[in-house]
Amino acid sequence: MKRTDIATRSRQVLDVVLTSDLLTGVRVSAVVAAVSLAAVLLRAPVELRVCAVAALLVIPAWAAAALILGKMPGSTDTRFDGLEKPLRVLLPALFTLIILLETVLALGPLGFQLTTSTIALALFAVSAVMLSLLAIHIRRSPRKPESRAAPDVPWRRVGKTALVSLALTTLCVGALIGALAMQTTQPERYVNTILTGPDTAIAGQLAVAPGSPVDIEWTSYSYGFLFPTLPPDVSATIGGVSPTDPRFVTTPPTAPFDTNTNARSAQVGTVSFLAPNEPGRYRVAIDIVIAQTPDTVGVGPTSLVLYLSVAP
Repeated sequence: MKRTDIATRSRQVLDVVLTSDLLTGVRVSAVVAAVSLAAVLLRAPVELRVCAVAALLVIPAWAAAALILGKMPGSTDTRFDGLEKPLRVLLPALFTLIILLETVLALGPLGFQLTTSTIALALFAVSAVMLSLLAIHIRRSPRKPESRAAPDVPWRRVGKTALVSLALTTLCVGALIGALAMQTTQPERYVNTILTGPDTAIAGQLAVAPGSPVDIEWTSYSYGFLFPTLPPDVSATIGGVSPTDPRFVTTPPTAPFDTNTNARSAQVGTVSFLAPNEPGRYRVAIDIVIAQTPDTVGVGPTSLVLYLSVAP
């Protein structure tokens, strides 16, 4: 075959793919999506995996743009004038960003870790949905009698095989997603402690007379676990020095109250001590260490800091 014939044939094939035959684009995209997903799941070299994820991003974006704008007209078609030309460039780029953002944001609340494999699986699922919608749209759209017949491209014959492969791959992906969904995730465990009394202490400032009694109250909320029945270890310092004869009182754990969060339990604590005799401004630090049990492993201590102003 002469070079001119090869060039002419290549231009015909490219013209079919880019301008006329959306269904061929759907079939080719399905094959590319399946191959890209396999490259990611089989731990191909990093360069190939980057290209595979990029392909899984571009394919649903192209399908979404094609659903809105339809097939690309030829270079001599007047419909390509006006705003359609920039739209065909901007819409796929916009859909690429939207699909990437929505996919990443959706994986976390669904309990999936953000890994290359989970992102690729999610993008493949989006690609399958968008390509299916585009294929249905193409099948239902009436064919124009004046439309140009597509040349007999040999690889068009693999369309049915590609769709079957896509269906089988989708089943495998569904099984993998189901297995990931059944995995239990360990909730994050931590404690949030806030000052609850007196009112002036909530703002971080407390003014008292020298040698007068001081009572500070706090409430701790547990997330991801229940407070143990054992009391916490509480310590306090005033200006870096332990107060004279401090008294610490903590109530038994109760159900959370006065909160709209997903706290699992609450515990109220109080520390009482005498203010220093010397006037001045003192830094008060209260450290709370939860009793160590199998449920509290890894839960760190919490601290409260406020300033005590001592003046006659």
